[in-house]
Amino acid sequence: MKQLRQSYTVETLQDGTRALVVGWEVPEDAPLAVREGLARRAITNSGRPCPCGAVATLPSRAERRRANRAGVVLRRAVLHEDDCPAADDNLAQALVDGGWSA
Repeated sequence: MKQLRQSYTVETLQDGTRALVVGWEVPEDAPLAVREGLARRAITNSGRPCPCGAVATLPSRAERRRANRAGVVLRRAVLHEDDCPAADDNLAQALVDGGWSA
């Protein structure tokens, strides 16, 4: 079974604060459904909408400050359309079918 590798980037938000963005590298030898799902997730991680219309919304500045003071890591949820390759269930199945694990 092949293993996906995580990627890490530091992004500067509109208010000047910085955030660590955790994603996945898109392996060239993965099946198309896996590559497409991961690529779409990278699109939403960069602040752009997914082709299915899903968007990632950041917590408010106050929420980010509270979390920072408390040492809490915030996570964003992105709700992709049911037929989108980046939707959790679809990507998980594509990984299994292609012999990959996260």
